[in-house]
Amino acid sequence: MDKLSIKELNTLRLAIFLNAESLHKEAKLLYENGHYARSFLLAHFACEELGKLPIIVGALGQLAKNEKVDWKKVMRRFRDHKTKVDSDDFHHYVFGIDLDLVNDADLKWLEAANAVSAERVQHKNHSTYVDIRESKIIAPLDAVSQKDANATIERAFNSLKAHWGSECLTNPLFQTAQKPTVSETVSESPSEQCKIQAS
Repeated sequence: MDKLSIKELNTLRLAIFLNAESLHKEAKLLYENGHYARSFLLAHFACEELGKLPIIVGALGQLAKNEKVDWKKVMRRFRDHKTKVDSDDFHHYVFGIDLDLVNDADLKWLEAANAVSAERVQHKNHSTYVDIRESKIIAPLDAVSQKDANATIERAFNSLKAHWGSECLTNPLFQTAQKPTVSETVSESPSEQCKIQAS
């Protein structure tokens, strides 16, 4: 990602969103067929993929202000798993969690998410590879429960909804005929709710 133009970055955003949506759909198919470890893996990948979007938007903002972009730093963040998880969590906090000025439930959600982000990346690894810890074998089929998979699929879908809303507002390749709230419009396929231009 060296010196991409604004148009190229917006095209990249669209490709990332559509890939995340596909990962979520495939995760659901695996879940419905009892493959919980791999279902969890793809749902987690969907969240990591969506975590790239705020990173790109940051570079877009710098370009729009004619500021120099540190492309090496952008690429480092773009490829770091924990950074992508944290990025998606923060985006979800801003666009997907209701503001709670009384009890700070929204802020508590973000703090809780940040506290377990490294653990979530490790859980993803356990859903993929056989590992050994303290002479104990950890196999993916034992490391991920049906409940884990279901929760991560739901989390990925909620993240898709949040990103759908922000992408429709800010990416010129996403256009909506009207701008109702995300919760009223998004059902099983966020991209189908938004007119998408390929060029």
